[in-house]
Amino acid sequence: MSTQKISVVLPVFNGQQYLSEAIDSVLTQEYTNFEFLICNDASTDKSVEIIKSKEDARIQFIENHTNQGLFKTLNRLIQRSRGEFVHLWSHDDIMKPQCLKTKIKFFQSHPYVGFCYCAFDTIDKFGKLIAVAKKETMPTVVSQELARQLLAYHGSIPGNIANVMIKKSVLDELGLFREDMQQAGDFEMWARIVKKYPIGVIQEPLLYLRSHRNQLCRRKGAGRILINEHKEIFTELMRQLPPEIAEYVERYRKWYDHIRYTHYMIRSFLSGDFQIVKETYRELCQIKNPFVALATWFITVNGRLFKKKPKFYLSA
Repeated sequence: MSTQKISVVLPVFNGQQYLSEAIDSVLTQEYTNFEFLICNDASTDKSVEIIKSKEDARIQFIENHTNQGLFKTLNRLIQRSRGEFVHLWSHDDIMKPQCLKTKIKFFQSHPYVGFCYCAFDTIDKFGKLIAVAKKETMPTVVSQELARQLLAYHGSIPGNIANVMIKKSVLDELGLFREDMQQAGDFEMWARIVKKYPIGVIQEPLLYLRSHRNQLCRRKGAGRILINEHKEIFTELMRQLPPEIAEYVERYRKWYDHIRYTHYMIRSFLSGDFQIVKETYRELCQIKNPFVALATWFITVNGRLFKKKPKFYLSA
C-alpha cells in the first residue's frame, strides 16, 4: 500500500443531520494513511457534540469562533494539513470504502495532473439512491487546453467539491481558495489550476452525493451570488481560449445564460423574492431582450427541448 498521506478536510456548519455518517464514511476507508481535519464554522446545532463523540487519533478538530464561510474555512484546514494530497469533503455526503484508495492509485499512475475528480451516485435526504452516475465521455486525463474549453462551456465540471482531490504542491504553488467568493470559489480554483496542469477524471462513482433543500447552492439568494461570481471567472477563461473557438463559446454562453437567468428570475418571482427578480432582470437585459429570453425559455422548456452543442478546438 502507498505511503503517501492524504489530508481529508471537512468544513462543518450546522451539519448535524448527516454529519455522523459523513465522518464515519471517512474513518472506515480501505486506505488508512490519512489525517482528518475538521473545522466547526460556528455551528449553532449539535455538530460539535457529534464531532467530539468520534474517537479516532486521525481526527484533528478546530473551531472558528465566528462564522467564516466555506472557502475561508477550507483554507484554514488546508494550511494545517500535512498530507501530499488534499481531499475536500462535505458534511452531507458519504464516501464509498474504496474512495481514497482509488484516488491515490490514480495519482500514482498520473502524477502530472493537478487535481482529479470522480463520478458520484446521488442519494436523497433519507439516503435513498435516486440517481446513478452517468457514464462520461471525458478522457481519463484532460489536457489544459481541453479543460479550459470545458470550463468555459460548462462551468465547474466536477460539479461539487466533495469528489475532488488536489495535490498539495499545486495549492502551495498557485495559492488557496479565494475568500472573497461565497459560491464559486471552487470553480475559480479549477480555472486557475488548468492554466498550468491537466486534470484527472475517474469514471467510477466513489461517493454518494446527497441532494437536499438545505444545500449551500439552494439557499436564498445563492443563484444571484453565483451569477455575479461566475461573470469574472468566465471573462478570464475567455481570454485563455484559442481564437478559433472563442467566438462560438461566447455565443454558446450567452444562449445558456439567458435561459438560466430567465429560469432563476421566474423561480424567484414565484417564491416572492422580488428584489432578486429585479437584480436578475437587470443582468438579463445586458445579454438579451428579456421578452425574447422568456419566449426562448418557454419554447425550449428551460433549454431541455433544444440544446446547443459545444465545439472544441485542439491544436495539433
